[in-house]
Amino acid sequence: MKKILFIIVKRLPTNSLRVFFYRFAFKYKIGKNVRIGKCVINAKKVDIGDNVLIRDYNNISCNILKINDGFSIHSGNKIIGSANFTIGKNSRIINDHFIDLYNNVTIGRNSWLAGKSSQIWTHGSIHTKSGKDLSVCIGSNVYIGSNTSIAPSVKIGNINLIGLGSVVTKSYTESATIIAGNPAIIVKDNIDWRKEW
Repeated sequence: MKKILFIIVKRLPTNSLRVFFYRFAFKYKIGKNVRIGKCVINAKKVDIGDNVLIRDYNNISCNILKINDGFSIHSGNKIIGSANFTIGKNSRIINDHFIDLYNNVTIGRNSWLAGKSSQIWTHGSIHTKSGKDLSVCIGSNVYIGSNTSIAPSVKIGNINLIGLGSVVTKSYTESATIIAGNPAIIVKDNIDWRKEW
């Protein structure tokens, strides 16, 4: 029954109707000036801040969804699993990315999952059997280039740029670096990509 309701809400013709049904049929907490396209948002608990944009054809299915003010997500993204997804203020996700929520994923404020076709993974057969926490945490002011893969349990510090096509297999908690390659390494440090890249 719930699945049918999600399909109905997705097909509603206007943003105001979709927001209304998410608020009152599903008890989602949704802030002011929120635009939700023709997409699916399926979570046990949802808290969406003000001035958020969620475009068409996204599939978000998780346990707890926390979206802070000013977040925007373009089209064709899949954020799927049984764990929690949290993203910070003024962060952006562009097109056709995949985020696996077998474990939690947290992304800080002013961060970008840019371009398209990046993947964030939080499970793997060997580690999952051991019960290890494979949650991924991306800091604030991080730019992740197109077609990047991030492995389970990776932690990325603040003010870092990850070059397009990178395969990030371990954590980098340093700040103000450029991380690139396969496997990804720090190729430049003491650089603020927001000012110098």
